[in-house]
Amino acid sequence: MDKVKDVKKDIILISGIVLAAFLVWVIPLLLNERTDMRSGIVRVFQDGREIGTYSLTEEQRVLIPYGDEHYNLMLIRAGKVSVVEADCPDGLCMRQRQISRNSENIICLPHKLVIQTESDKEGAPDAVTY
Repeated sequence: MDKVKDVKKDIILISGIVLAAFLVWVIPLLLNERTDMRSGIVRVFQDGREIGTYSLTEEQRVLIPYGDEHYNLMLIRAGKVSVVEADCPDGLCMRQRQISRNSENIICLPHKLVIQTESDKEGAPDAVTY
């Protein structure tokens, strides 16, 4: 009889943990207030310096040179940004997903490249301290 009660308690505990984990995952998705980036901008930094700013509203391909021989090719289409071609040794920048939300990044370490999206609208603060 005690084993049955223990099993029931275990099932209730595990169900509660699974439900709490599900809510922690779903609630931020439902309450997400990220800015629509179809009117935002893309900033491109290389070696810590800003080398270009581009609009997310215009479809374009941007060749980003690194030195005399190396490059990354950035594609902006439908409010999303991706790296479609690069000659870096690992190619990780091409395998990163498209970015479209405020403050998302694509990074190419071999070419010291950071591609960052920004909203052109004033958003809510990330955090507030008192």
